[in-house]
Amino acid sequence: METSIQKVNDVEFDLEITASAADLAEEINKAIRAQRVQTDMKGFRPGKVPLSVVKRKYGKSLAYGVAEQHVQKTYEDTVMGDDAYKVLGQPTITDLTYEYEGDLRAVVRFGVRPEFDLADLSKETINKLVHEGTDEDLQKELDNMRGSRAELVVADGPSDTESIVTVDMQTLDTETHEPVEGEVQEGVQFALADDNLMTEIVDKLTGTIVGDVVEISLPGPAEDTPDRAYKLTVTEVKQRVLPELDDALVKELTGDKFEDVDAFKEELTGQIKSGWVQRGREMYESEMIARLVALHDVQVPESVVDMYLDSYVKELKERQGDKMPADFDEKEYREHRRDEAGNQARWMFIRDKIMDKAGFEITEEDRDAYLEKTSGGELPLDTLKEYYKAVPNMMEQLDQRLLSERVFNWIESEVKIKELGLEDYRKATESEQA
Repeated sequence: METSIQKVNDVEFDLEITASAADLAEEINKAIRAQRVQTDMKGFRPGKVPLSVVKRKYGKSLAYGVAEQHVQKTYEDTVMGDDAYKVLGQPTITDLTYEYEGDLRAVVRFGVRPEFDLADLSKETINKLVHEGTDEDLQKELDNMRGSRAELVVADGPSDTESIVTVDMQTLDTETHEPVEGEVQEGVQFALADDNLMTEIVDKLTGTIVGDVVEISLPGPAEDTPDRAYKLTVTEVKQRVLPELDDALVKELTGDKFEDVDAFKEELTGQIKSGWVQRGREMYESEMIARLVALHDVQVPESVVDMYLDSYVKELKERQGDKMPADFDEKEYREHRRDEAGNQARWMFIRDKIMDKAGFEITEEDRDAYLEKTSGGELPLDTLKEYYKAVPNMMEQLDQRLLSERVFNWIESEVKIKELGLEDYRKATESEQA
């Protein structure tokens, strides 16, 4: 038997394995003898079937099994047993040539951890959203909650941005703008205050009254699909009348948790503030990840990309209750998310490099401090620790969370931070995207 390892690129290698028929003969004969013990054939006592008969019936399939096992064992002995290769992901057999009682040739491709240096971050500036919430935010949240108890009344005048507009929606031919027969939806409602509603619809329907007809062009469902044209005939305009925010409504909305308006506003203000802090931190960390991935041109082995794609498919299947739609195209789905998987792998390598450079380690004191902080002292520390140890992988997830915090804190210490208010942050984000 002979083996050789050839470098494909900086992160992938090919292990070539060649074995003669004589190299495999002993293992094949051993497999045939083992099969003989299990073979029950008419006319022979169990385990006493002639070897020639067992070989004729099972020899070919047994030989292919031996060949695959030979490739696997050779890979483990040659690659996994060599500390020189930091293997990642699952190996792939890219070539396998074998005929029964003939020679074997196989090529196994495997990926390794990329070698790279961390970029200089001292000249990098990362925007950080600093927004604690405003009176406008509070009022918007209160209005949303009051909206759940709103009364809808027919509007006296034209619609405004708070109206509920009902239309008959007729599809138009995009070239002739003539109605497409049979493609009309009646009684379609649009809440113009809905932040998720397309601005084109809001603009067209604001200021309309019953009987008005407007034409609108909307983007196709995907980037490569044409726009769609519609004729909207307004059939009803209603206005939301919000109830007065008083103590009785507060008790109703909160299930008697709060009894007066002022106490409720104070609690809600705190929630809004903490929500913006959390949102700002998430956007800040996402910007850090995107910036570091862009700065490091790290090659990623296909085996690692496939590892992430496998996890995406598994997660999707679990969300679907393991019952995927009949028209689900897994190959197309994996291709659609390939770039995302590559970037996620790059971030993993960069994160690991930072942890190695900084020498981060999580101690028992670190875990205790985190658990005490998150519990707010409501549960004994020993009880929390027993719970984390009892649930599979929970302590490992805790360590990963603490390591991530240290990684982001390290990045923060290396780059320049530019704190921006909400409006300036939006402008800066739009500018970067453009």
